[in-house]
Amino acid sequence: MDNKKEKCNFEEHKEIDATQYCHECKIYICNKCKNYHQRLLGNRNHHISNIDNNVDELFSNICKEVNHPYEYEYFCEDHNKLCCDSCIIKMEVNGKGQHKDCNICLIKDIKDEKINKLNENIKLLEDLLKNLENSIKEIKEIFEDVNRSKDEIKLKIQKIFTKLRNVLNEREDEIILDIDKAFDEIYNVDKIKEYEKLPSKINISLEKAKSINIKELDDNNKLVSTINECLNIEDNIKNIQLINSITKLKVNNNLKIEYNLKDEDIDNLIENIKTFGNIYFINNKLDSLIIKNKDDIDKFYELISNKIKINNIKLLYRASKDGLEFKSLVNKINNKSNLVFLFFTDNKRIFGAFIKSKLENIAPKKYFKDESAFVFSLNNNKIYKILIPNNAIIFYDDNSFIGIGNTGYSNGLFFGNNKTKIYDKKLLKDPKIYDFQKNNELCEDFDQFTELEIFEINI
Repeated sequence: MDNKKEKCNFEEHKEIDATQYCHECKIYICNKCKNYHQRLLGNRNHHISNIDNNVDELFSNICKEVNHPYEYEYFCEDHNKLCCDSCIIKMEVNGKGQHKDCNICLIKDIKDEKINKLNENIKLLEDLLKNLENSIKEIKEIFEDVNRSKDEIKLKIQKIFTKLRNVLNEREDEIILDIDKAFDEIYNVDKIKEYEKLPSKINISLEKAKSINIKELDDNNKLVSTINECLNIEDNIKNIQLINSITKLKVNNNLKIEYNLKDEDIDNLIENIKTFGNIYFINNKLDSLIIKNKDDIDKFYELISNKIKINNIKLLYRASKDGLEFKSLVNKINNKSNLVFLFFTDNKRIFGAFIKSKLENIAPKKYFKDESAFVFSLNNNKIYKILIPNNAIIFYDDNSFIGIGNTGYSNGLFFGNNKTKIYDKKLLKDPKIYDFQKNNELCEDFDQFTELEIFEINI
């Protein structure tokens, strides 16, 4: 390979090969300029490198970080990375000091270690290289399969939401049509025109009714005519009463439309739409001693993602590791939100709860509202909505209890000191109200839970 030659940056010497490079000034210097450059510096010590061979090699020992014009002199054991003076200064500012808290040693201190492993690593790399092309080919095939799967999923989602939009549009049209029908029976324009003609019709009907001679009713034709006038009088009375009832509604401010859909029902529907069809990626490295095998992990992610979107999940607390002391548990979850409580019982049942609210400043006898909280059973593959969400979570230090469900000890899921109590007074509904303790809906009878894990979900 030909050595790359840089020219002097001084305009009058731009045809002369450079012999030095100033890292502070970021300029190439020829032999004619170097004395002038040194005299301009005075007592300032700029970092100057001689250009002996290939220019590319000139910067091989210079730190690659921005604004770090110093040679590599150190090695960061924490990041397995070479460092310069700017990398390890004690104050992290302006891109400097990234490794100020790391374990640092001189490059010469790792010389023997790296040289001793060089041949071993060369052999390893040669072995890996043999299968690299096949691995890359396999990756390309995997990517192609994933892209096909992605397109299929997108198409399926588009079809589902198109269907949903059609159903919503059809339902909207039905409701609006029903409203028009209901109001048109009384309040349409044609009715108003009829009402306007009513006084004249009534006066005519009254005159006819008053002119009836009862003695002449033996004649059948006159009898039929009289009966018709009686019916007309009755209809007119009804019409006037109807008009009076409408005006009375206006006077009492009761003339308005009503629809049997409450605001809270609309909010619940919107919330369900927001979480409908969440996409999740299976994480087979879930840090759990309760959910270990792939099938259970898949089931867990699929079940939870029906209610919340999961981007990442992090273990905060494990009873077998962190202990069951109330304060220890609370310290792990204080000021946290989007938590999953996972229980494993002595009869191998797996169930738990989700809390969305941020548990700020947990204290004894403190309650938290959470309309999104729910409990679930992995064995039944079901989610159960909490019946009364206004006080969904309670911390009760006196008996080391944490409750998820309704307030007090009347109904809810309470646990502490390796015991879990599932109260049987209308705890949850889905959509019916279940008696879990009697019907074993959430979990079968057990003596104690053998493990408790609490995870934080990044939504």
